Amino acid sequence: MHIKRILIAVFVILLIFAGCHPRKKTGTMGEVRAAWISYIELSSILDNRSEADYIQGVKTMLENLKAMNFNTVYVHASAFTDAYYPSQYYPTAQYVAGQIGQNVTYDPFGLFVQQAHEAGFHIEAWINPMRSFRTDQESQIPVSSVIGQWLSDPTMRGTRIVAEGDRWYLNPAYPEVRELICAVAKELAQNYPIDGLHLDDYFYPDGVSESFDQVAYQAYRQTGGELSLGDWRRQNINEMVASLYAAVKQVDETIQVGISPAGNLEYSVESIYGDVREWVRHDGYLDYILPQIYFGYEHGTLPFDQCLKQWEDLTQGTSTELIVGLAAYKINTVDNYAKDGKYEWQQHDDILKRQILELRDHAAVAGFSIFSYNSLFQPAAENAQRVSQELENLQELMIKTK
Repeated sequence: MHIKRILIAVFVILLIFAGCHPRKKTGTMGEVRAAWISYIELSSILDNRSEADYIQGVKTMLENLKAMNFNTVYVHASAFTDAYYPSQYYPTAQYVAGQIGQNVTYDPFGLFVQQAHEAGFHIEAWINPMRSFRTDQESQIPVSSVIGQWLSDPTMRGTRIVAEGDRWYLNPAYPEVRELICAVAKELAQNYPIDGLHLDDYFYPDGVSESFDQVAYQAYRQTGGELSLGDWRRQNINEMVASLYAAVKQVDETIQVGISPAGNLEYSVESIYGDVREWVRHDGYLDYILPQIYFGYEHGTLPFDQCLKQWEDLTQGTSTELIVGLAAYKINTVDNYAKDGKYEWQQHDDILKRQILELRDHAAVAGFSIFSYNSLFQPAAENAQRVSQELENLQELMIKTK
């Protein structure tokens, strides 16, 4: 009888653990050595080219990265509420065939996923959640698309999609907007064998006006809402992120969901209303955080090591994995926001090397990502010599993995 009770107890414990779904770590493949491949890089190998030419362009990118021992790519699937794949919701991106909504006979993102997996890469679909088309592109947006329909509907225009400056942005205050963003994420998870879904930090536009969502906020207050405008906006983004996470995990719980916020933590929270602290400290939002720590060591406001400590402190004791974004695009440039350190990237050719070595001394850091591919492999002519030196540094480091 005693043995029987023990067996029953063990069985119950196994059932409990079987129902738990711990976060799968991106770092299970070892150090994350990633590169962002943005719509800019994609445009250089697309622009109405044939399928064969496009595939060759993808292969060249992957071969260059493989030679440097990169193992992960974040590839734009949607940059401006457009699509680099046949989407039920968004029109085809301008850079696919030269015109918004103009399709080609092949699937650019699908082919990238296929080629990346054949080359042994972990690949994630990268989407910008709220940034949409420029206002001067409105006439090009197909009326058959969701965005086109909203712009044509006077009850949706200016509420669900809002002009701020010279660009349209989705307004996450409305359930149908959050549902659209989640539907695109779910579409990618269902239609492609992606390893992850990656969000950039395009939430509310920087310096967003109070008029941007005034109608929705007033309606919220009139129905008894008590949050300040800032807290209410953060709540809207939180609901969107949580819904997106749930939608992707419903398709496949092994797909990683991550966000790459600005490196300046206060800017993320207070200026674009990305509640990073909430996402990191509580389950149900993301698996990893990838802050863009695009600062040198001599930055006058937020030097690299100081910024890194902030993110380490934030993720410590949580199940959120920390990967760090590094700024290859700043090599040999003047950093006008760095105050006394504005010339650091011109005076040194080993900043990325030092940063990667420092990251490897921090057990809490799972790896890094370089922004972006072109900055390393297609630099501007005036930066080529300095980039070449950093490439040599990186090649040595990448072979000696953590």
